[in-house]
Amino acid sequence: MTKANGNARRNTHRKEPVPSAAALGARVKRLRLAQNFTFDAFVEETQLGRGYISEMERGLVVPSLETIVRIAAALELSVPVLVATGSSLLDQIIEATRSLTEPQLRRLLREAKRMGGDERG
Repeated sequence: MTKANGNARRNTHRKEPVPSAAALGARVKRLRLAQNFTFDAFVEETQLGRGYISEMERGLVVPSLETIVRIAAALELSVPVLVATGSSLLDQIIEATRSLTEPQLRRLLREAKRMGGDERG
């Protein structure tokens, strides 16, 4: 590893949270706990280190796209839904619809479009 690469790697771990990373980390933690995912089970499922997950949930590391993909897969979410931070309402909708079947989800989508005035559904 070159010195430049070594410095880049060390700089990914911060002493102070990065606001956007902290928001994502807090969201991951909320979603993990809502699914009753223990910390250790989540570490195992994502195949990321304990320290990394801990720092990520506190916003002290900025996860790569590959890491975000792993986390989204573990939480059974799409990447866009995972990174849509700051919406506890969205979190509630995700949890409320997680166990619905595909036909139920399609019916719900049609109803949501009807309520919003979008009759294309």
